[in-house]
Order: sequence, then structure tokens, then C-alpha cells
Amino acid sequence: MPLVSFVVPVYNSERHLVKCLNSILNQSIGDFEVILIDDGSTDASAAICDKYVQMDKRFKVLHKINQGVSAARNDGIALAEGEWITFVDSDDWVQEDMLEVLINNPDKDYILTSYNKFYTPSEIYSE
Repeated sequence: MPLVSFVVPVYNSERHLVKCLNSILNQSIGDFEVILIDDGSTDASAAICDKYVQMDKRFKVLHKINQGVSAARNDGIALAEGEWITFVDSDDWVQEDMLEVLINNPDKDYILTSYNKFYTPSEIYSE
């Protein structure tokens, strides 16, 4: 049984998905599984998920019809085998020591993490 299950809902996120999955793959602690829930993607996201499943046995994928992110997360929880579960959105990425930081706080029932928002030049508005 893995220590941690990453649940990653995926829907049409081919643009960011590789960066997301690589950030999980490169964790400083390797005792994890990754549950990819392809929620009916119509772009190349499903193929990217399949590639990671073939590349690393810790990755699993469920391809399903689109039912939304909440249903995808629930499906991921149902498939998770880890002692702990964490969620990562498919257009986000995590620091390579994320699991290490979380594991070093074993007396906590849950941990909320912070985030940084990055903007592309086209997303910055000035008035």
C-alpha cells in the first residue's frame, strides 16, 4: 500500500498536464500512487495519461464520461489505496519536496497548503 495517493482530475488540460505530472513524478519521496481521472477529455489529455501509466507503475488512469471535477475527485478517492490522499488539479504543479513536508507532520489529521498564482503576460491587466 502506498503512503500517499495523488488524485488528479483531468479535463482538457493537455497544455499543462505534462508539467503537473512531472512535478508529481519528481517528488523527493517515492512512496506514492497517482490516480488520474480522465473526465471525458476531448484533447490529447487522455493520451498523456496513458503515456504516464505506461511509463511508471505508480500511475493509474480511469477514462470516463464527463461528470465534473467533484465526481472525478470522488472516483479518485474510491480508487485510492494510499494511507493519505492529496488532490492536485491538472493545471497546477507541486514542489518536489511537497510529500516530504507533509510526511514530516504526522500528528496532523489534515494539512492545508499555500499556493502561488502565476500570470501570463496576457492575463495581467492595468487600469
